[in-house]
Amino acid sequence: MTKVNSHIGTVFLQLALSLLFIVGGIWTLQSGNGDEISIAIKYIFSGDLARILCIVFGIIEIIAGVFLFLRLFLNIGTLFDSILMIIILISWIAAIIVIDFLGADSLFNNLNSGFLGFLNRFARHLLVLGAIIRVKTL
Repeated sequence: MTKVNSHIGTVFLQLALSLLFIVGGIWTLQSGNGDEISIAIKYIFSGDLARILCIVFGIIEIIAGVFLFLRLFLNIGTLFDSILMIIILISWIAAIIVIDFLGADSLFNNLNSGFLGFLNRFARHLLVLGAIIRVKTL
């Protein structure tokens, strides 16, 4: 694969990640039931703590999405860029743990969608994790 094709692919990954995070964050802040992380948080926690955690994750998602989008057009300082990318990476790993292993329809709780449903969801989350790692190295 040429370097140009690799770069174009990485740009598309970064654009997709930015849109995924922005939309997920907006949905979470609008209703509190927006994406998988808010549903999993509400399964594990209740009341004000669940609401606060959903707001925090929603804000993190929006900031991450806007940052990734701006990063397509602006050269952001190396240290700041590295710190934010590590925060995004750690947040996504935490989301995978909460959604896929602790949430309502997770490997260790109910598994209403069956094992293949779990594997499908887990694979999609790993794809996003791989994309984060790929764009982190830009």
